[in-house]
Amino acid sequence: MSNLPSWIPFEYAFDRLRARLAGLTDDEYRWEPAPSVPPIAWRLTHIGDLLREERNWTWMGREPLLRDVDIEHPTDAATAIAYVEAGYAAWDALVDELEAADLWRPLDDVAGQYAGEPIIALIMHTLDELIHHAAEVALLRDLYAAQSRS
Repeated sequence: MSNLPSWIPFEYAFDRLRARLAGLTDDEYRWEPAPSVPPIAWRLTHIGDLLREERNWTWMGREPLLRDVDIEHPTDAATAIAYVEAGYAAWDALVDELEAADLWRPLDDVAGQYAGEPIIALIMHTLDELIHHAAEVALLRDLYAAQSRS
């Protein structure tokens, strides 16, 4: 559990995604609902990357726990779920280090055009991306189930 204020529902959003991933099959993981529409596989990989990217640490002025060069994208549902879970655990550990005052501290210069923005901006962007792509995963699971019943 992170030290984030209760008004930042990160754990709640992740728990909703975790629940929606129960029973995910490899076929469903790779299924494309239409040509050129990315499957659940892309979305879960993106969520996992978002949570574990090296930049999260460097932008907050910390030594990275994980390195981008070590990223190995999953090719099956079980590995993808584990990848997302590991990404969340790393993210949670990172934000757990923050004190309330840190949320308003500016990002380091390494953040480029975002240097000077408060750390809370990165946290809120990450939460927005998590919710956005988790909702897409949920929708694709519903569509997959519907087309399987047809």
